[in-house]
Amino acid sequence: MSLLLKNGTYINIDTLTFTPTDILVGETPGQLRLSAEKPFSDDEISGAITEDCTDKYIMHSFADGYQRPCLSMAFAHKEFDQHQLTYFRYLTQILWKVDDLMDEDLLYASALYAAITSAKNGTTFAVCRNETTKYIDGALNTIKKAFDEVGVSTLLSFAASQSNGFGAASKIIEANMNYMADNQALMGIAASYLATNEIVEEVARLCRKNNRGVLINVAEDNLDQANTMRDYKRRVVTRLYESGLMDFSSSILTNANYLDEHELDLINDKPAWVAQNPYGNFQRGILPFNSKWTEYNFMLGTDFSGASIPQCMRTAYYQSLGTENYKSSQQAFNSMNTVHNYIKINNFAGDGDNNLIVFGNPTPMTLDKSNLIKHLAYNFNTRDINMVISDGRIIVKDGTTTLVDEKEALKMCAEQLKRIT
Repeated sequence: MSLLLKNGTYINIDTLTFTPTDILVGETPGQLRLSAEKPFSDDEISGAITEDCTDKYIMHSFADGYQRPCLSMAFAHKEFDQHQLTYFRYLTQILWKVDDLMDEDLLYASALYAAITSAKNGTTFAVCRNETTKYIDGALNTIKKAFDEVGVSTLLSFAASQSNGFGAASKIIEANMNYMADNQALMGIAASYLATNEIVEEVARLCRKNNRGVLINVAEDNLDQANTMRDYKRRVVTRLYESGLMDFSSSILTNANYLDEHELDLINDKPAWVAQNPYGNFQRGILPFNSKWTEYNFMLGTDFSGASIPQCMRTAYYQSLGTENYKSSQQAFNSMNTVHNYIKINNFAGDGDNNLIVFGNPTPMTLDKSNLIKHLAYNFNTRDINMVISDGRIIVKDGTTTLVDEKEALKMCAEQLKRIT
């Protein structure tokens, strides 16, 4: 069924053109028409669901370049102060503890909470990495089920790791391949220091076989560099470059915090993308955002921070102020939208023109081309979002999800959360 948005102002995120118009949105991928370009016939709008968007702005919804749904409820774990916080403590006292308890019920609750949070933040597409090592078979389908129920499209991967031996890693790779047979997906590796040569070689072989890239965490901490150098006598990106894993335009290197200039050159030489989560890194005391990344194939993600994509953009922008790599608010805005280019050039479904947010402007400033980006950088809040439309369907209205009973869903999530607190 079509959706008719009446009396709104459409913002083209590529040109920043503001067009007062009615909009007809269909469920066919990419189906969106503006009455300002061609008036609708009575037949076209007959039976359409009509929503009044007077004094509202309408633009393409957000997409998340890197998210870990399995850890969406990890916020309930211990908070470290500045002197306690280390990457090792973060791994052992948060991530691994959650993984030890992981089963289908906990993963479903975590994914459902992540999907609800994403949708209410205006995100309708999420690149997701799963890294459960205890619950393997069916894990990706569990995540997809939760996101589908909320109405958020996904691109999933399963992070293979040697932490429980090569046998467990092989099961993860097999589960990833089984899921990929029927769904859009990437191959996955947890991190270089958690992947033996056998794992890297097997994943690279499957990437070539399926012409599909890999999602891998890269040098989130210097631990990755130190252990990779110790065990494989090369730095992380050099190892990935030599393996061929960076040869695909769908490959994603996440974080990429501790790299040298040679590694930056290697990344620039390949079509692989970097996904940074500046808000999540800021929360965990990891290196501040390096705005050099905006010169590469670069996109923003939220990891498991629960932040919105505009919050991530804002964090990246603020952290660049006063540095030699200062980037303008325009460049920060561009970095928020590059994920749409990633999805498009790799022909992934779920991010067509019929994915939209409808939002208001509670400030006294009249929005236009000259100030929209500043508004997003300084004033915009996801509470301003009145409606989220995914593939032509309304999935959030007036701050509440429409396809799932949010109250009951969060009650179930709360019961599962008790297991990890």
